[in-house]
Amino acid sequence: MGHRFPAVPNRGALSHIPLRLLIVVPFVLQVSVAVGLTGWLSMRQGQRAVNQVASQLRDAVSHHIDHELESFLATSHLVNQLNYDAIALGQVDPANQADLFRHFMRQSQRFPYIDSIFWGQANGEFVGHTVLGQQAHQLMRGGPSLDNHVQFLEIDVATGQPAELVQSAPDWDTLTRPWYRAAVQAKGPVWGEIFPYHALPMLAISASRPVYDDSGKLLGVLGNNFFLSHISRFLQEMPISEHGQAFVMERSGLLVATSTVAPYEVVDGRPRRSYAVTNSDPLIRASAQLLLNQSGGDGRRIQPQQTEFTLNRKRQFMQVATVSDDYGLDWLIVVLMPEDDFMAEIRASRRNTIALCALALVGAIASGLYTSRWITRPLSAFSSASQAIADGDLNQEIGPTGMQELEGLAQAFNSMAARLESSFGDLQRSKADVERANAEIQQQAALFRLMAENMSDLVCLHSLDGTYLYVSPSVQWLLGYTPESLIGLHPCTLVHPDDLSECQRYLYPSAAGQPLTLRPVVCRMRHHQGYYIWLETFTRPIVDATGAVVQLQTASRDVTDQVRMRRQLEHDACHDSLTGLPNRKQLQERLDTALRQAQTDSSYRFALLFLDIDHFKVVNDSLGHLIGDELLMEVASRLMAVLRSTDLAVRLGGDEFMVLLENIDNIDQAQTMAEQILEMLRQPFQLSSHQMFATVSLGLVMGSAHYQSASDLIRDADTAMYRAKAGGRDGYQVFDSSMHDRAIARLTLETELRSALLNHPEEFVLYYQPIIDLQTVEVRGFEALVRWQHPQRGLVMPGEFISVAEETGLIVPLSYWLLELACSQMATWQRTYSQALGLTVSVNLSALQLHSQGLLERVDAALHNAGLSPRSLVLEITESMLIDNIDDTIAVLNGLRQRGIALSIDDFGTGYSSLSYLYRFPITSLKIDRSFVSQMETSLSHEKIVHTIINLGRQLGFRAIAEGIETSEQVSALKRLGCDYGQGYWFGRPQPAVEVDSWLAQATAYYRPHPVA
Repeated sequence: MGHRFPAVPNRGALSHIPLRLLIVVPFVLQVSVAVGLTGWLSMRQGQRAVNQVASQLRDAVSHHIDHELESFLATSHLVNQLNYDAIALGQVDPANQADLFRHFMRQSQRFPYIDSIFWGQANGEFVGHTVLGQQAHQLMRGGPSLDNHVQFLEIDVATGQPAELVQSAPDWDTLTRPWYRAAVQAKGPVWGEIFPYHALPMLAISASRPVYDDSGKLLGVLGNNFFLSHISRFLQEMPISEHGQAFVMERSGLLVATSTVAPYEVVDGRPRRSYAVTNSDPLIRASAQLLLNQSGGDGRRIQPQQTEFTLNRKRQFMQVATVSDDYGLDWLIVVLMPEDDFMAEIRASRRNTIALCALALVGAIASGLYTSRWITRPLSAFSSASQAIADGDLNQEIGPTGMQELEGLAQAFNSMAARLESSFGDLQRSKADVERANAEIQQQAALFRLMAENMSDLVCLHSLDGTYLYVSPSVQWLLGYTPESLIGLHPCTLVHPDDLSECQRYLYPSAAGQPLTLRPVVCRMRHHQGYYIWLETFTRPIVDATGAVVQLQTASRDVTDQVRMRRQLEHDACHDSLTGLPNRKQLQERLDTALRQAQTDSSYRFALLFLDIDHFKVVNDSLGHLIGDELLMEVASRLMAVLRSTDLAVRLGGDEFMVLLENIDNIDQAQTMAEQILEMLRQPFQLSSHQMFATVSLGLVMGSAHYQSASDLIRDADTAMYRAKAGGRDGYQVFDSSMHDRAIARLTLETELRSALLNHPEEFVLYYQPIIDLQTVEVRGFEALVRWQHPQRGLVMPGEFISVAEETGLIVPLSYWLLELACSQMATWQRTYSQALGLTVSVNLSALQLHSQGLLERVDAALHNAGLSPRSLVLEITESMLIDNIDDTIAVLNGLRQRGIALSIDDFGTGYSSLSYLYRFPITSLKIDRSFVSQMETSLSHEKIVHTIINLGRQLGFRAIAEGIETSEQVSALKRLGCDYGQGYWFGRPQPAVEVDSWLAQATAYYRPHPVA
């Protein structure tokens, strides 16, 4: 049935209006409204854009000026700071005018914006350097030495020497100069007042700062002049707008710099400062008057702002910003931009917009007339063709219409005429498609046969009871059977007896209504030659139209190599690849089983042994890893030979082994086995190219029901083994709970030590013990001794944590912290107390520090940061630190001595250094160990040892320092033997810095023969 289209309703009078008129009139009205609205919005948005752009540009310009001013002005105080540092560090002698001038001349070349750099001493002497606006280098000097004259001498650049006298002026008084008085009054860096320069018609501003010695006495004042013309030049070169300008003024209204006219008036050849409200530039004068009116005549009330005003009936935009610093500077930056700089293009755009609107209206009328004519022409063609079809002429075709909507209608019209002819052609093509499909089916069947005959996998078709219905030819080379010989047989007749359950699982479908399991099944099938291979088989059901399973299809592939590899991997996962012994995983399983049995059977006993080969690293380093591997295999072989069949020997890794002894009667039996193992391993090892001896350290722990995990047992056996190593190696130790407690305590101490160094290094404090000149009883220095102010344990002595710090390597950061602390404290004392200037502080140096990279740099940094002279530092080392890497050690020690740092050997006589090397070390003193000093009164041999050390030091040019002096008799004996210095409780116990402060405040350098405290 055809479609019935609805009738077009009657539109009354509009139905008689021509189509062209209906198209053109609305189109022209729409274009007129759109163009007019667009022009109005464009002009309105243009005005807003001008205001916004002007605001952003003023803000950006003022920020840029503020940034450049800070850069300019910071240079003045930077130059003073650099010169102050040079004097403080001793690089420049303030009393040497020639040295100062050369230094100022170099500074002037580095900082071209600084026009004059000078120094005024407290005694009135003055020296400086000026470049006169980069015209020439001149030496400035004056003061009492020149009869209170000031001279300006031109410098020969080639020689750096004065060439001729340019100017000389009388009545010069350095101490009354404004920059000098301002710095002395401020007692720190300060700006001076802006002043007219004496030699050039320009304004300048001075920056100065006082210099004091360590006692607080004024040495003089450093200063420099900065020409404000640099700021004016920057403002002139800075792009603002076409007629925009900027100026800088003080809050008093005096001009500092401008981008247009000079900020001063020239009167009698000299510049005189002018106010902004009286400036010759009308824009500067008007803006300054506006700001003055807003602030009520008080320039200090002027705040940063954006505002506008009218001058000569023209709108002006103004931005006010402030620039200030900590040295007394407080200026105003004013940026001015006329509105005309932005509105010229807007007005031109407005005229162009009106012209374009008129042009668009004319174009719209012309376009509407042309479009209406273009639309009605193809409609007339459709009307004619439709009338012809109605008359019976079906051979009609509409040509291109040029319109998308009518083009679709024309195509539909043309397709109707050709549909009968195309129907017959479709029938012919369908016949050819059927013939082509039959040929493709035959080709695919041949391809399937080719694949089945040449594929490596075995593809079979089974009946529901499992018997073979079809077997692919690949069975012949896979299993050795012909396909025909297997038809009618059941696969389970070929499956290994142990795998029959797997065979039945994949050949029998699931119960009715249940899905068939499609996961692969691996089983062994017998080859025609009698051996078995592993096959992995996938099963898929074949269903009929009703969904019922009618046959089974299987696909099998040879996975023999994969199965063997998997089993090898399973073996390797539980065994050590080198020795073949079980590994940690198998030990874990056996230990878990033994623990469960011990918890259920109270009579069950077992033991765990932890073995570690002594000095195994020496074997690897000296004979190589191949010999080390041979030794490990031989140890494993001997363990297997001595153990029972119920025992388990395991290699954990490296040179560590473990032995699990099960079903033992008591600990005696375990100890007997441990002794047997030790004795067996003491026998010589005959390796491929060496015969050698090796011993082991052995830890023994008895298993019991109170252990919760295998890891706890291994941990305790490991603890006992390390106890055996500490006891001299080649032996064993039985674990007891105290070992664990000590291990936990040490771990806790190490953890707290790491945490304190990382988060609270201030917990480590220094106590200071005086070192006394035995002949004069005068204090020569202090030895810094560390204490740990633990938040819970209180004051912890070094004997409790230093050994842990050395074992863990924490001694390095701890020692550097203490070095910085000691240097800082001694520097503080020397700055505070004049009697401390000759004192030294002795700091212990660890072995890891001495043999690590960067020691010299760290020591330099500690001295530099503290401001301490290297001659006030003594580093103490032990004899044992000198025997490793002797040449490298001597190089490091020489580096320390070249810096002026004294070196002392601590606890001399208790180590094992070689006397043949002692003279090569740049040592300054030997410290006699307290074990010799304490027994001098009761043992003549100890007194002779002390005398020998003193004589040895004297012959080699070393001072002798006796430690541990506690009685007056020891003091007398040491003085009689010629000992130089001493320290001990007789003179004073180690005490905190605050106690030393109290002693230094007494202004005495002598100790009485009783403790300071």
